[in-house]
Amino acid sequence: MENEQKTRRVNHLIYAAGKDLHSTIRTRIVLTEPIRPEALRQAADSAITRYPYFSVRLVREGEGYALASNDAPLPITPGGRAIPLGGVESRGHLFALAYDGNLLYVDTTHFLTDGNGIFPFIKTLLYCYLHIVHPEDMFDTAGIALPGSEIPPAEAEDDPFPDQPYPEEPLGAVKRPEKVFLLADQPAGYESRDQWTSFRVRIRQKEMMRYASTVDGSPATFIASIMYRAIDETHPDNRLPIVCGMQHQYRKALGKPYSHMCHVNVYPIVYTNRMRGRSIELLNIMARGTTIVCTDDANDRLAVNAHIRNERAIRGMTLEEKHGYMKKFLLDSIGQNTFEVSYTGRVPFCGLEKYVADLSPFLDMRLSGGVSVEIFSVGEKFCVNIMQRNGDRRYTDRFVDILAACGIHCTVDDPEHFEISDFVLPAAARG
Repeated sequence: MENEQKTRRVNHLIYAAGKDLHSTIRTRIVLTEPIRPEALRQAADSAITRYPYFSVRLVREGEGYALASNDAPLPITPGGRAIPLGGVESRGHLFALAYDGNLLYVDTTHFLTDGNGIFPFIKTLLYCYLHIVHPEDMFDTAGIALPGSEIPPAEAEDDPFPDQPYPEEPLGAVKRPEKVFLLADQPAGYESRDQWTSFRVRIRQKEMMRYASTVDGSPATFIASIMYRAIDETHPDNRLPIVCGMQHQYRKALGKPYSHMCHVNVYPIVYTNRMRGRSIELLNIMARGTTIVCTDDANDRLAVNAHIRNERAIRGMTLEEKHGYMKKFLLDSIGQNTFEVSYTGRVPFCGLEKYVADLSPFLDMRLSGGVSVEIFSVGEKFCVNIMQRNGDRRYTDRFVDILAACGIHCTVDDPEHFEISDFVLPAAARG
């Protein structure tokens, strides 16, 4: 009973959640050996003790929510199935594990954390597991948070935003147009979630970096420019701006570099008709310049201030009103893009790579414009996951053709279906 009284504050974005808005994340790790279930159970029980802020359940408090400690073991599901988070099957947990052969899945929700919060847990989990199944190996633990190690207060705090807004001194001004081109060939929402498909494009890392640097681009802006061109050339009759929603974390501007919570902003890179037919070099310069402006600390603080205003606005609202307000905020801002790009970068496994063959992040497609691109590197390859709400290959095929025209060789894996966990709110709440 004592644990039930110790509740922690939620990120108010969670009030956007409902039966048609989950914002969940699935990370798939491919190991070199079949997973041993009993060792995974032992490893999960050990790893989660280092991340108690992830061992929680969502509870109703009056007209709001809070996070309460959850002493139930993390759910582990055979067969790789994505179970609903927060429900009976997950024992209320907002984190869940699954496995199938040599595939390990880690499921959670953006309402609890983001990629920067997930990966430290994954490293700890993998270390605990591999330490059990390969006790003869000596792993470098310098970059791994071990069970029993001290948890810095700045990592565990549950206060996502300051009480007072920052002074606003924006660098430039880049706004999303009122009307943007949306992909009519991608079914909306969860209408075709059984057809959600990922196309994996693999590029040699050195080749990717060499070309991106010659056109004044980063991997993220380069891939955004290629995807813009692929969409634009697939829809030559379109006259509306094509907008890339670029994901970016604002921990630095917020002064919370070690926070485990979700601190992701999505800023627009707007490609108007005047950009049609322009060179990849010019597209990269424009995208890079937009990124420099939008990710300036002062502009990041504009996004933080918007969250502070939202948090103030929903005080005193009923729970139903909070859900409606925050859902509209997400759909009107993050949800209004033609496509999205997220750059995870290199995933460091601190010497565990010997047993890790591959990694794939999969994103909930509800808030995407229909195409969502995740960029990361594993080993010597850049991996580009092109995720869609159906299996139409047109954008991927055009994407690959444009890469080839730039002199960049790549390979494309067979398309694969992916699933995402549902998100279940406490019974007293309305979806």
